Amino acid sequence: MALTRRGVLAGSAAGGLLLAAGPAGAKTNMVFAHGVASGDPHADSVLLWTRVTDPAHGPVSGTWEMAEDELFTRIAARGSFSTSAARDHTVKVIASGLKAGREYFYRFRAMDTVSAIGRAKTLPTGRIDRLDIVLACCAMYMFGEFHAYRAIADREAVDLILFVGDYIYEYGANSMPALMDVRAIEPTHDTVTLADYRARYAQWRRDPALRDAHARASWICMWDDHEIANDDWMHGAQHHDPAANGDWEERKAAAVHAYLEWMPIRDPVTSDPYGITRSFAFGDLATLALPETRLKARQQQLSLAKDLDWHVVDRRGSGERVISDPAELKTLDLKALPQGVTREPDVAAFREKLADPAREMIGAEQCAWLADELKAHKDARRPWFLFGSATILSSYVYPDLTKFPDGKVALAPMYALTRYGLPLLNVDSWDGYAGERDKLYDQFEKSGANLLVLSGDSHMAWINEPHRGDRRIGLELSASTLTGPSIGELLLPSGPVGDAFVHDNRDIRWCDTNAVGFVTVSLTRDRVEADFVRVLTPRQAIGKLDIARHASARIAEDGLSGWEIS
Repeated sequence: MALTRRGVLAGSAAGGLLLAAGPAGAKTNMVFAHGVASGDPHADSVLLWTRVTDPAHGPVSGTWEMAEDELFTRIAARGSFSTSAARDHTVKVIASGLKAGREYFYRFRAMDTVSAIGRAKTLPTGRIDRLDIVLACCAMYMFGEFHAYRAIADREAVDLILFVGDYIYEYGANSMPALMDVRAIEPTHDTVTLADYRARYAQWRRDPALRDAHARASWICMWDDHEIANDDWMHGAQHHDPAANGDWEERKAAAVHAYLEWMPIRDPVTSDPYGITRSFAFGDLATLALPETRLKARQQQLSLAKDLDWHVVDRRGSGERVISDPAELKTLDLKALPQGVTREPDVAAFREKLADPAREMIGAEQCAWLADELKAHKDARRPWFLFGSATILSSYVYPDLTKFPDGKVALAPMYALTRYGLPLLNVDSWDGYAGERDKLYDQFEKSGANLLVLSGDSHMAWINEPHRGDRRIGLELSASTLTGPSIGELLLPSGPVGDAFVHDNRDIRWCDTNAVGFVTVSLTRDRVEADFVRVLTPRQAIGKLDIARHASARIAEDGLSGWEIS
C-alpha cells in the first residue's frame, strides 16, 4: 500500500486511513532479524548497516552487494565483511564508487541466508528541483505501536529520512505512572551498561515497521538526550544518579558505543567520540547542517527548582514593594501571607540567567563551523539552508493554564507557574541557552540564507517563525513524538491549549499539543510544503492516520515569506 498525500487525505475524509501493525504474512529473517539500513549518503557513497543474529556468538563473515535494479542484474558495488560479539555482530560498510543522485538497492549474505533488500539514494550534484524529506523523532516503544514507521515505510516519495533524536528511551518499565505500558521493555530496568543499551536497540529493531522504514530510504540521524539519559549534558544528566547508576562517564561512553554500533551513521573521523557534527549538500537546492547539541559543549540546564528565585511582594500601599529585609521577612508566615502580600517568582532574574552568553549548547568550535557552512552555502547559491536541531530553536512560553477548567488536579502547582510567562518545560531547549542562540541568529542574518529549521523533542507539533527583535530569522517545522505520549496527553488541560500557545507567543504560528506522528517536508526552488501526518490510535494494534495540518511558504524577492496554513 502506497501512502500518498492524496491517499491520506482521502482516508482522513472518510474517517482516517487504517494501517495494520505489519505486512500480512511477514516473516522474520532469523539470520538478519534486525533488518538492513543505510545512512549518511554522499554523492558517491553511502553507509550500509545490518546485524547478523548469530546464536553461537562467534565471528561471522559475509558479503554485501549494491545494484541499480531490484533484481540485482546491474551490480554497482560489492564487498565482504566480518563481525563478532566485540561489536554486537553489527555490520557497517561504505559502498563507494556510486553515481550521484541515484537510487540503489542493496542486500547482505551470511550463513547461507540473504537479508531483506534495502533502498538507498546518493546525494545529488548540480541542478535539483525537488527534495522530499521525512522529519521524525521520539519513538517510545513501551507507550505506543510503531504505526508512524509503517506509514513512513509505505510512502511513495522519500529522498531522505531525517531523525532528530530520541531513537530509543533509556527508561525502564512502568516509568510513567500516568500511563500503562503498551509493550514490555527490554531490559526492564533503566539502560546503564553497554549490554543494556545494546538490548534496547535490538528490541526496537526487531519491530517490523521500523525495519521496513529503515529499508525504505537512507537516514540521516542525530542523537538527543534519551539515547543516553534524560536532559543530559557534558558532565551528567537529570536521569542519572551516580549512587544508583554508577559513573556518568562510563554510562555515557557505553551509550555512545551502542549508538555507533546500531545506527546507520558514519563513525567519527577523529578521536572525538562525540564528533558527529556534519553537513550535507543536496545539489544546488539545499544545505543541511547538523551540530552535536548534548555531549561536546552543553552546560548543565537551569531548572525552575534550583535556579528560579522567589521574592515577597507587598502591594498593600499605593505602590509595589519587594520585601528584602530579613528582619521583616521573619515577621511573615510565608504559608499564610496577609492580603496584599504575595510570594512570586523573580522572572526577570531567571531570564537574565537563561540569556547569559556564557551558557553554551554547541560551543564556540561548532559556532565557527556553522559560520563556515553558511559561507559555503552562500557561495554555492543554494536557495535553502536547513538547520537540524534536536530541540526547538524558536522561543516560547507556556500560556496561563489556570484559565482552562479541565486540568489535572495533581498538576495544579505547575499550572500556577504558567501565569508568570516562564519557559516552563523548555529550558532544556534553545530557550535555555538564549545567549548562544542569539549568536546563531546573528550568523543566520548576516549570511542572508533562507533558513528552515527542522527540529523535534517537545512531544508537540509546531510551525514557527523564530524572531530576533522584530525581525524574522527564518521558519521552523518541529515534529512531535512518533508513538506518544504527547505533552497534551500527559500534562495539559483539555481545550484549545495549542491556540493559546499561538496567541501568547510571537514565534508560534501553529501548535498541536496532542500530535503523534511525523512531518513530510517537500522543498522546491522557491517553496517548502509540509504535511503533519498524525497517528490517531498510537496505543492500539491498528493504526489510524490523518493529516493534522498542511503548511507552505515561498521565497519572495526579499527573502522568506510567512507560512500559509490550511
